[in-house]
Amino acid sequence: MLVPKLSHNGNRIQTCILSQRRNRNHQGLAAAILKLWEKSLIAKIAVKRGIQNTNNKLMSDEIKDFLPSSVAATLAERRELTKDIQDVEEKVRIRDIEATQLVGEKVPAEAGTLAEFYEAQARWGKEITPDHREKMIEEASRIASARVVKRIQHKLDLSQSKFDRAEKLLSKIEASMIPNGPDYDQEVISEEERIMFRKVGLKMKSYLPLGIRGVFDGVIENMHLHWKHRELVKLISKQKSLAFVEDTARLLEYESGGVLVAIEKVPKGFALIYYRGKNYQRPISLRPRNLLTKAKALKRSIAMQRHEALSQHISELEKTIEQMQNELTAKNPSYNESEWENDDDDEDDEDGEEEKDDAEDDESDWDEADGESTISSLEEADYPLR
Repeated sequence: MLVPKLSHNGNRIQTCILSQRRNRNHQGLAAAILKLWEKSLIAKIAVKRGIQNTNNKLMSDEIKDFLPSSVAATLAERRELTKDIQDVEEKVRIRDIEATQLVGEKVPAEAGTLAEFYEAQARWGKEITPDHREKMIEEASRIASARVVKRIQHKLDLSQSKFDRAEKLLSKIEASMIPNGPDYDQEVISEEERIMFRKVGLKMKSYLPLGIRGVFDGVIENMHLHWKHRELVKLISKQKSLAFVEDTARLLEYESGGVLVAIEKVPKGFALIYYRGKNYQRPISLRPRNLLTKAKALKRSIAMQRHEALSQHISELEKTIEQMQNELTAKNPSYNESEWENDDDDEDDEDGEEEKDDAEDDESDWDEADGESTISSLEEADYPLR
């Protein structure tokens, strides 16, 4: 049931829905509206939100049924009068259009339509022959291709500068690493001993992992700590290429002084088995001074990855540029690079400034002072000793 309530100023009726019945019993609301119309021409009804099973549109249609006959007749008369006026205006508009067409005047097309475009093109546009259109399309395609070549060339120059910086940083890190050479007085084991040590080493559960840092002073120290209790030590390398694994194995053999027994492919990677020798003597300093530390080894690994990635990226860009230039030359024998050197200079300058900022950020990332934060965050990702 709806209970009407007059506001303080008498110009508003507020309805409160006391029950959840759907849009029923509007007699009191209609009576309040009639009283309000005696003082004001407009009556406003406020219905509370969130009431279930209510429909404002249905409510308004039912309230119309309570209108007095005089008010309903006046509203119907106004609707009929409005409809008659619209019909008269439509007839006059159609009559004027037909009269204009009989005289022979052309009716202008509606603004913003395709007909208007065709009309303007026929009146003021320049006729384009199919040959000329084809040339325009080819010229636009050539300019777009030349623009792409120029942008790729700019990326190539930027990548080359990054490659030079990465190469300089890598050489600076490797300058502090002085690996030992082969020991010609190294102990030699027989083939039977090698087979036996290989079987025993593959069955060993404990091993040393070689992570992204590769060979550094801590790896050699752990090998000597393993040799304190056993004659063999097994290392697991995650490297994919067998050539890199062999180089790592030789470096470990030279630095540790042990004997390389075997390099075997295992599910976890490559297993490197070393024998300490019969005349093994534990060195005073377990960590060799000529190798990189753990932090510098991580820097070297990241620098090598960056160097390799930039090298591949530069070769791909060079192939792309060569291929696009050959296509442009095939389409236009008179093609010259000077034709597109001055195109879109402003746009390329903006791109160059953005890429220069990126290059400066990259360079700062590889600074030795800033590298410590990267190393500390990645130290936990390396394989722990097992």
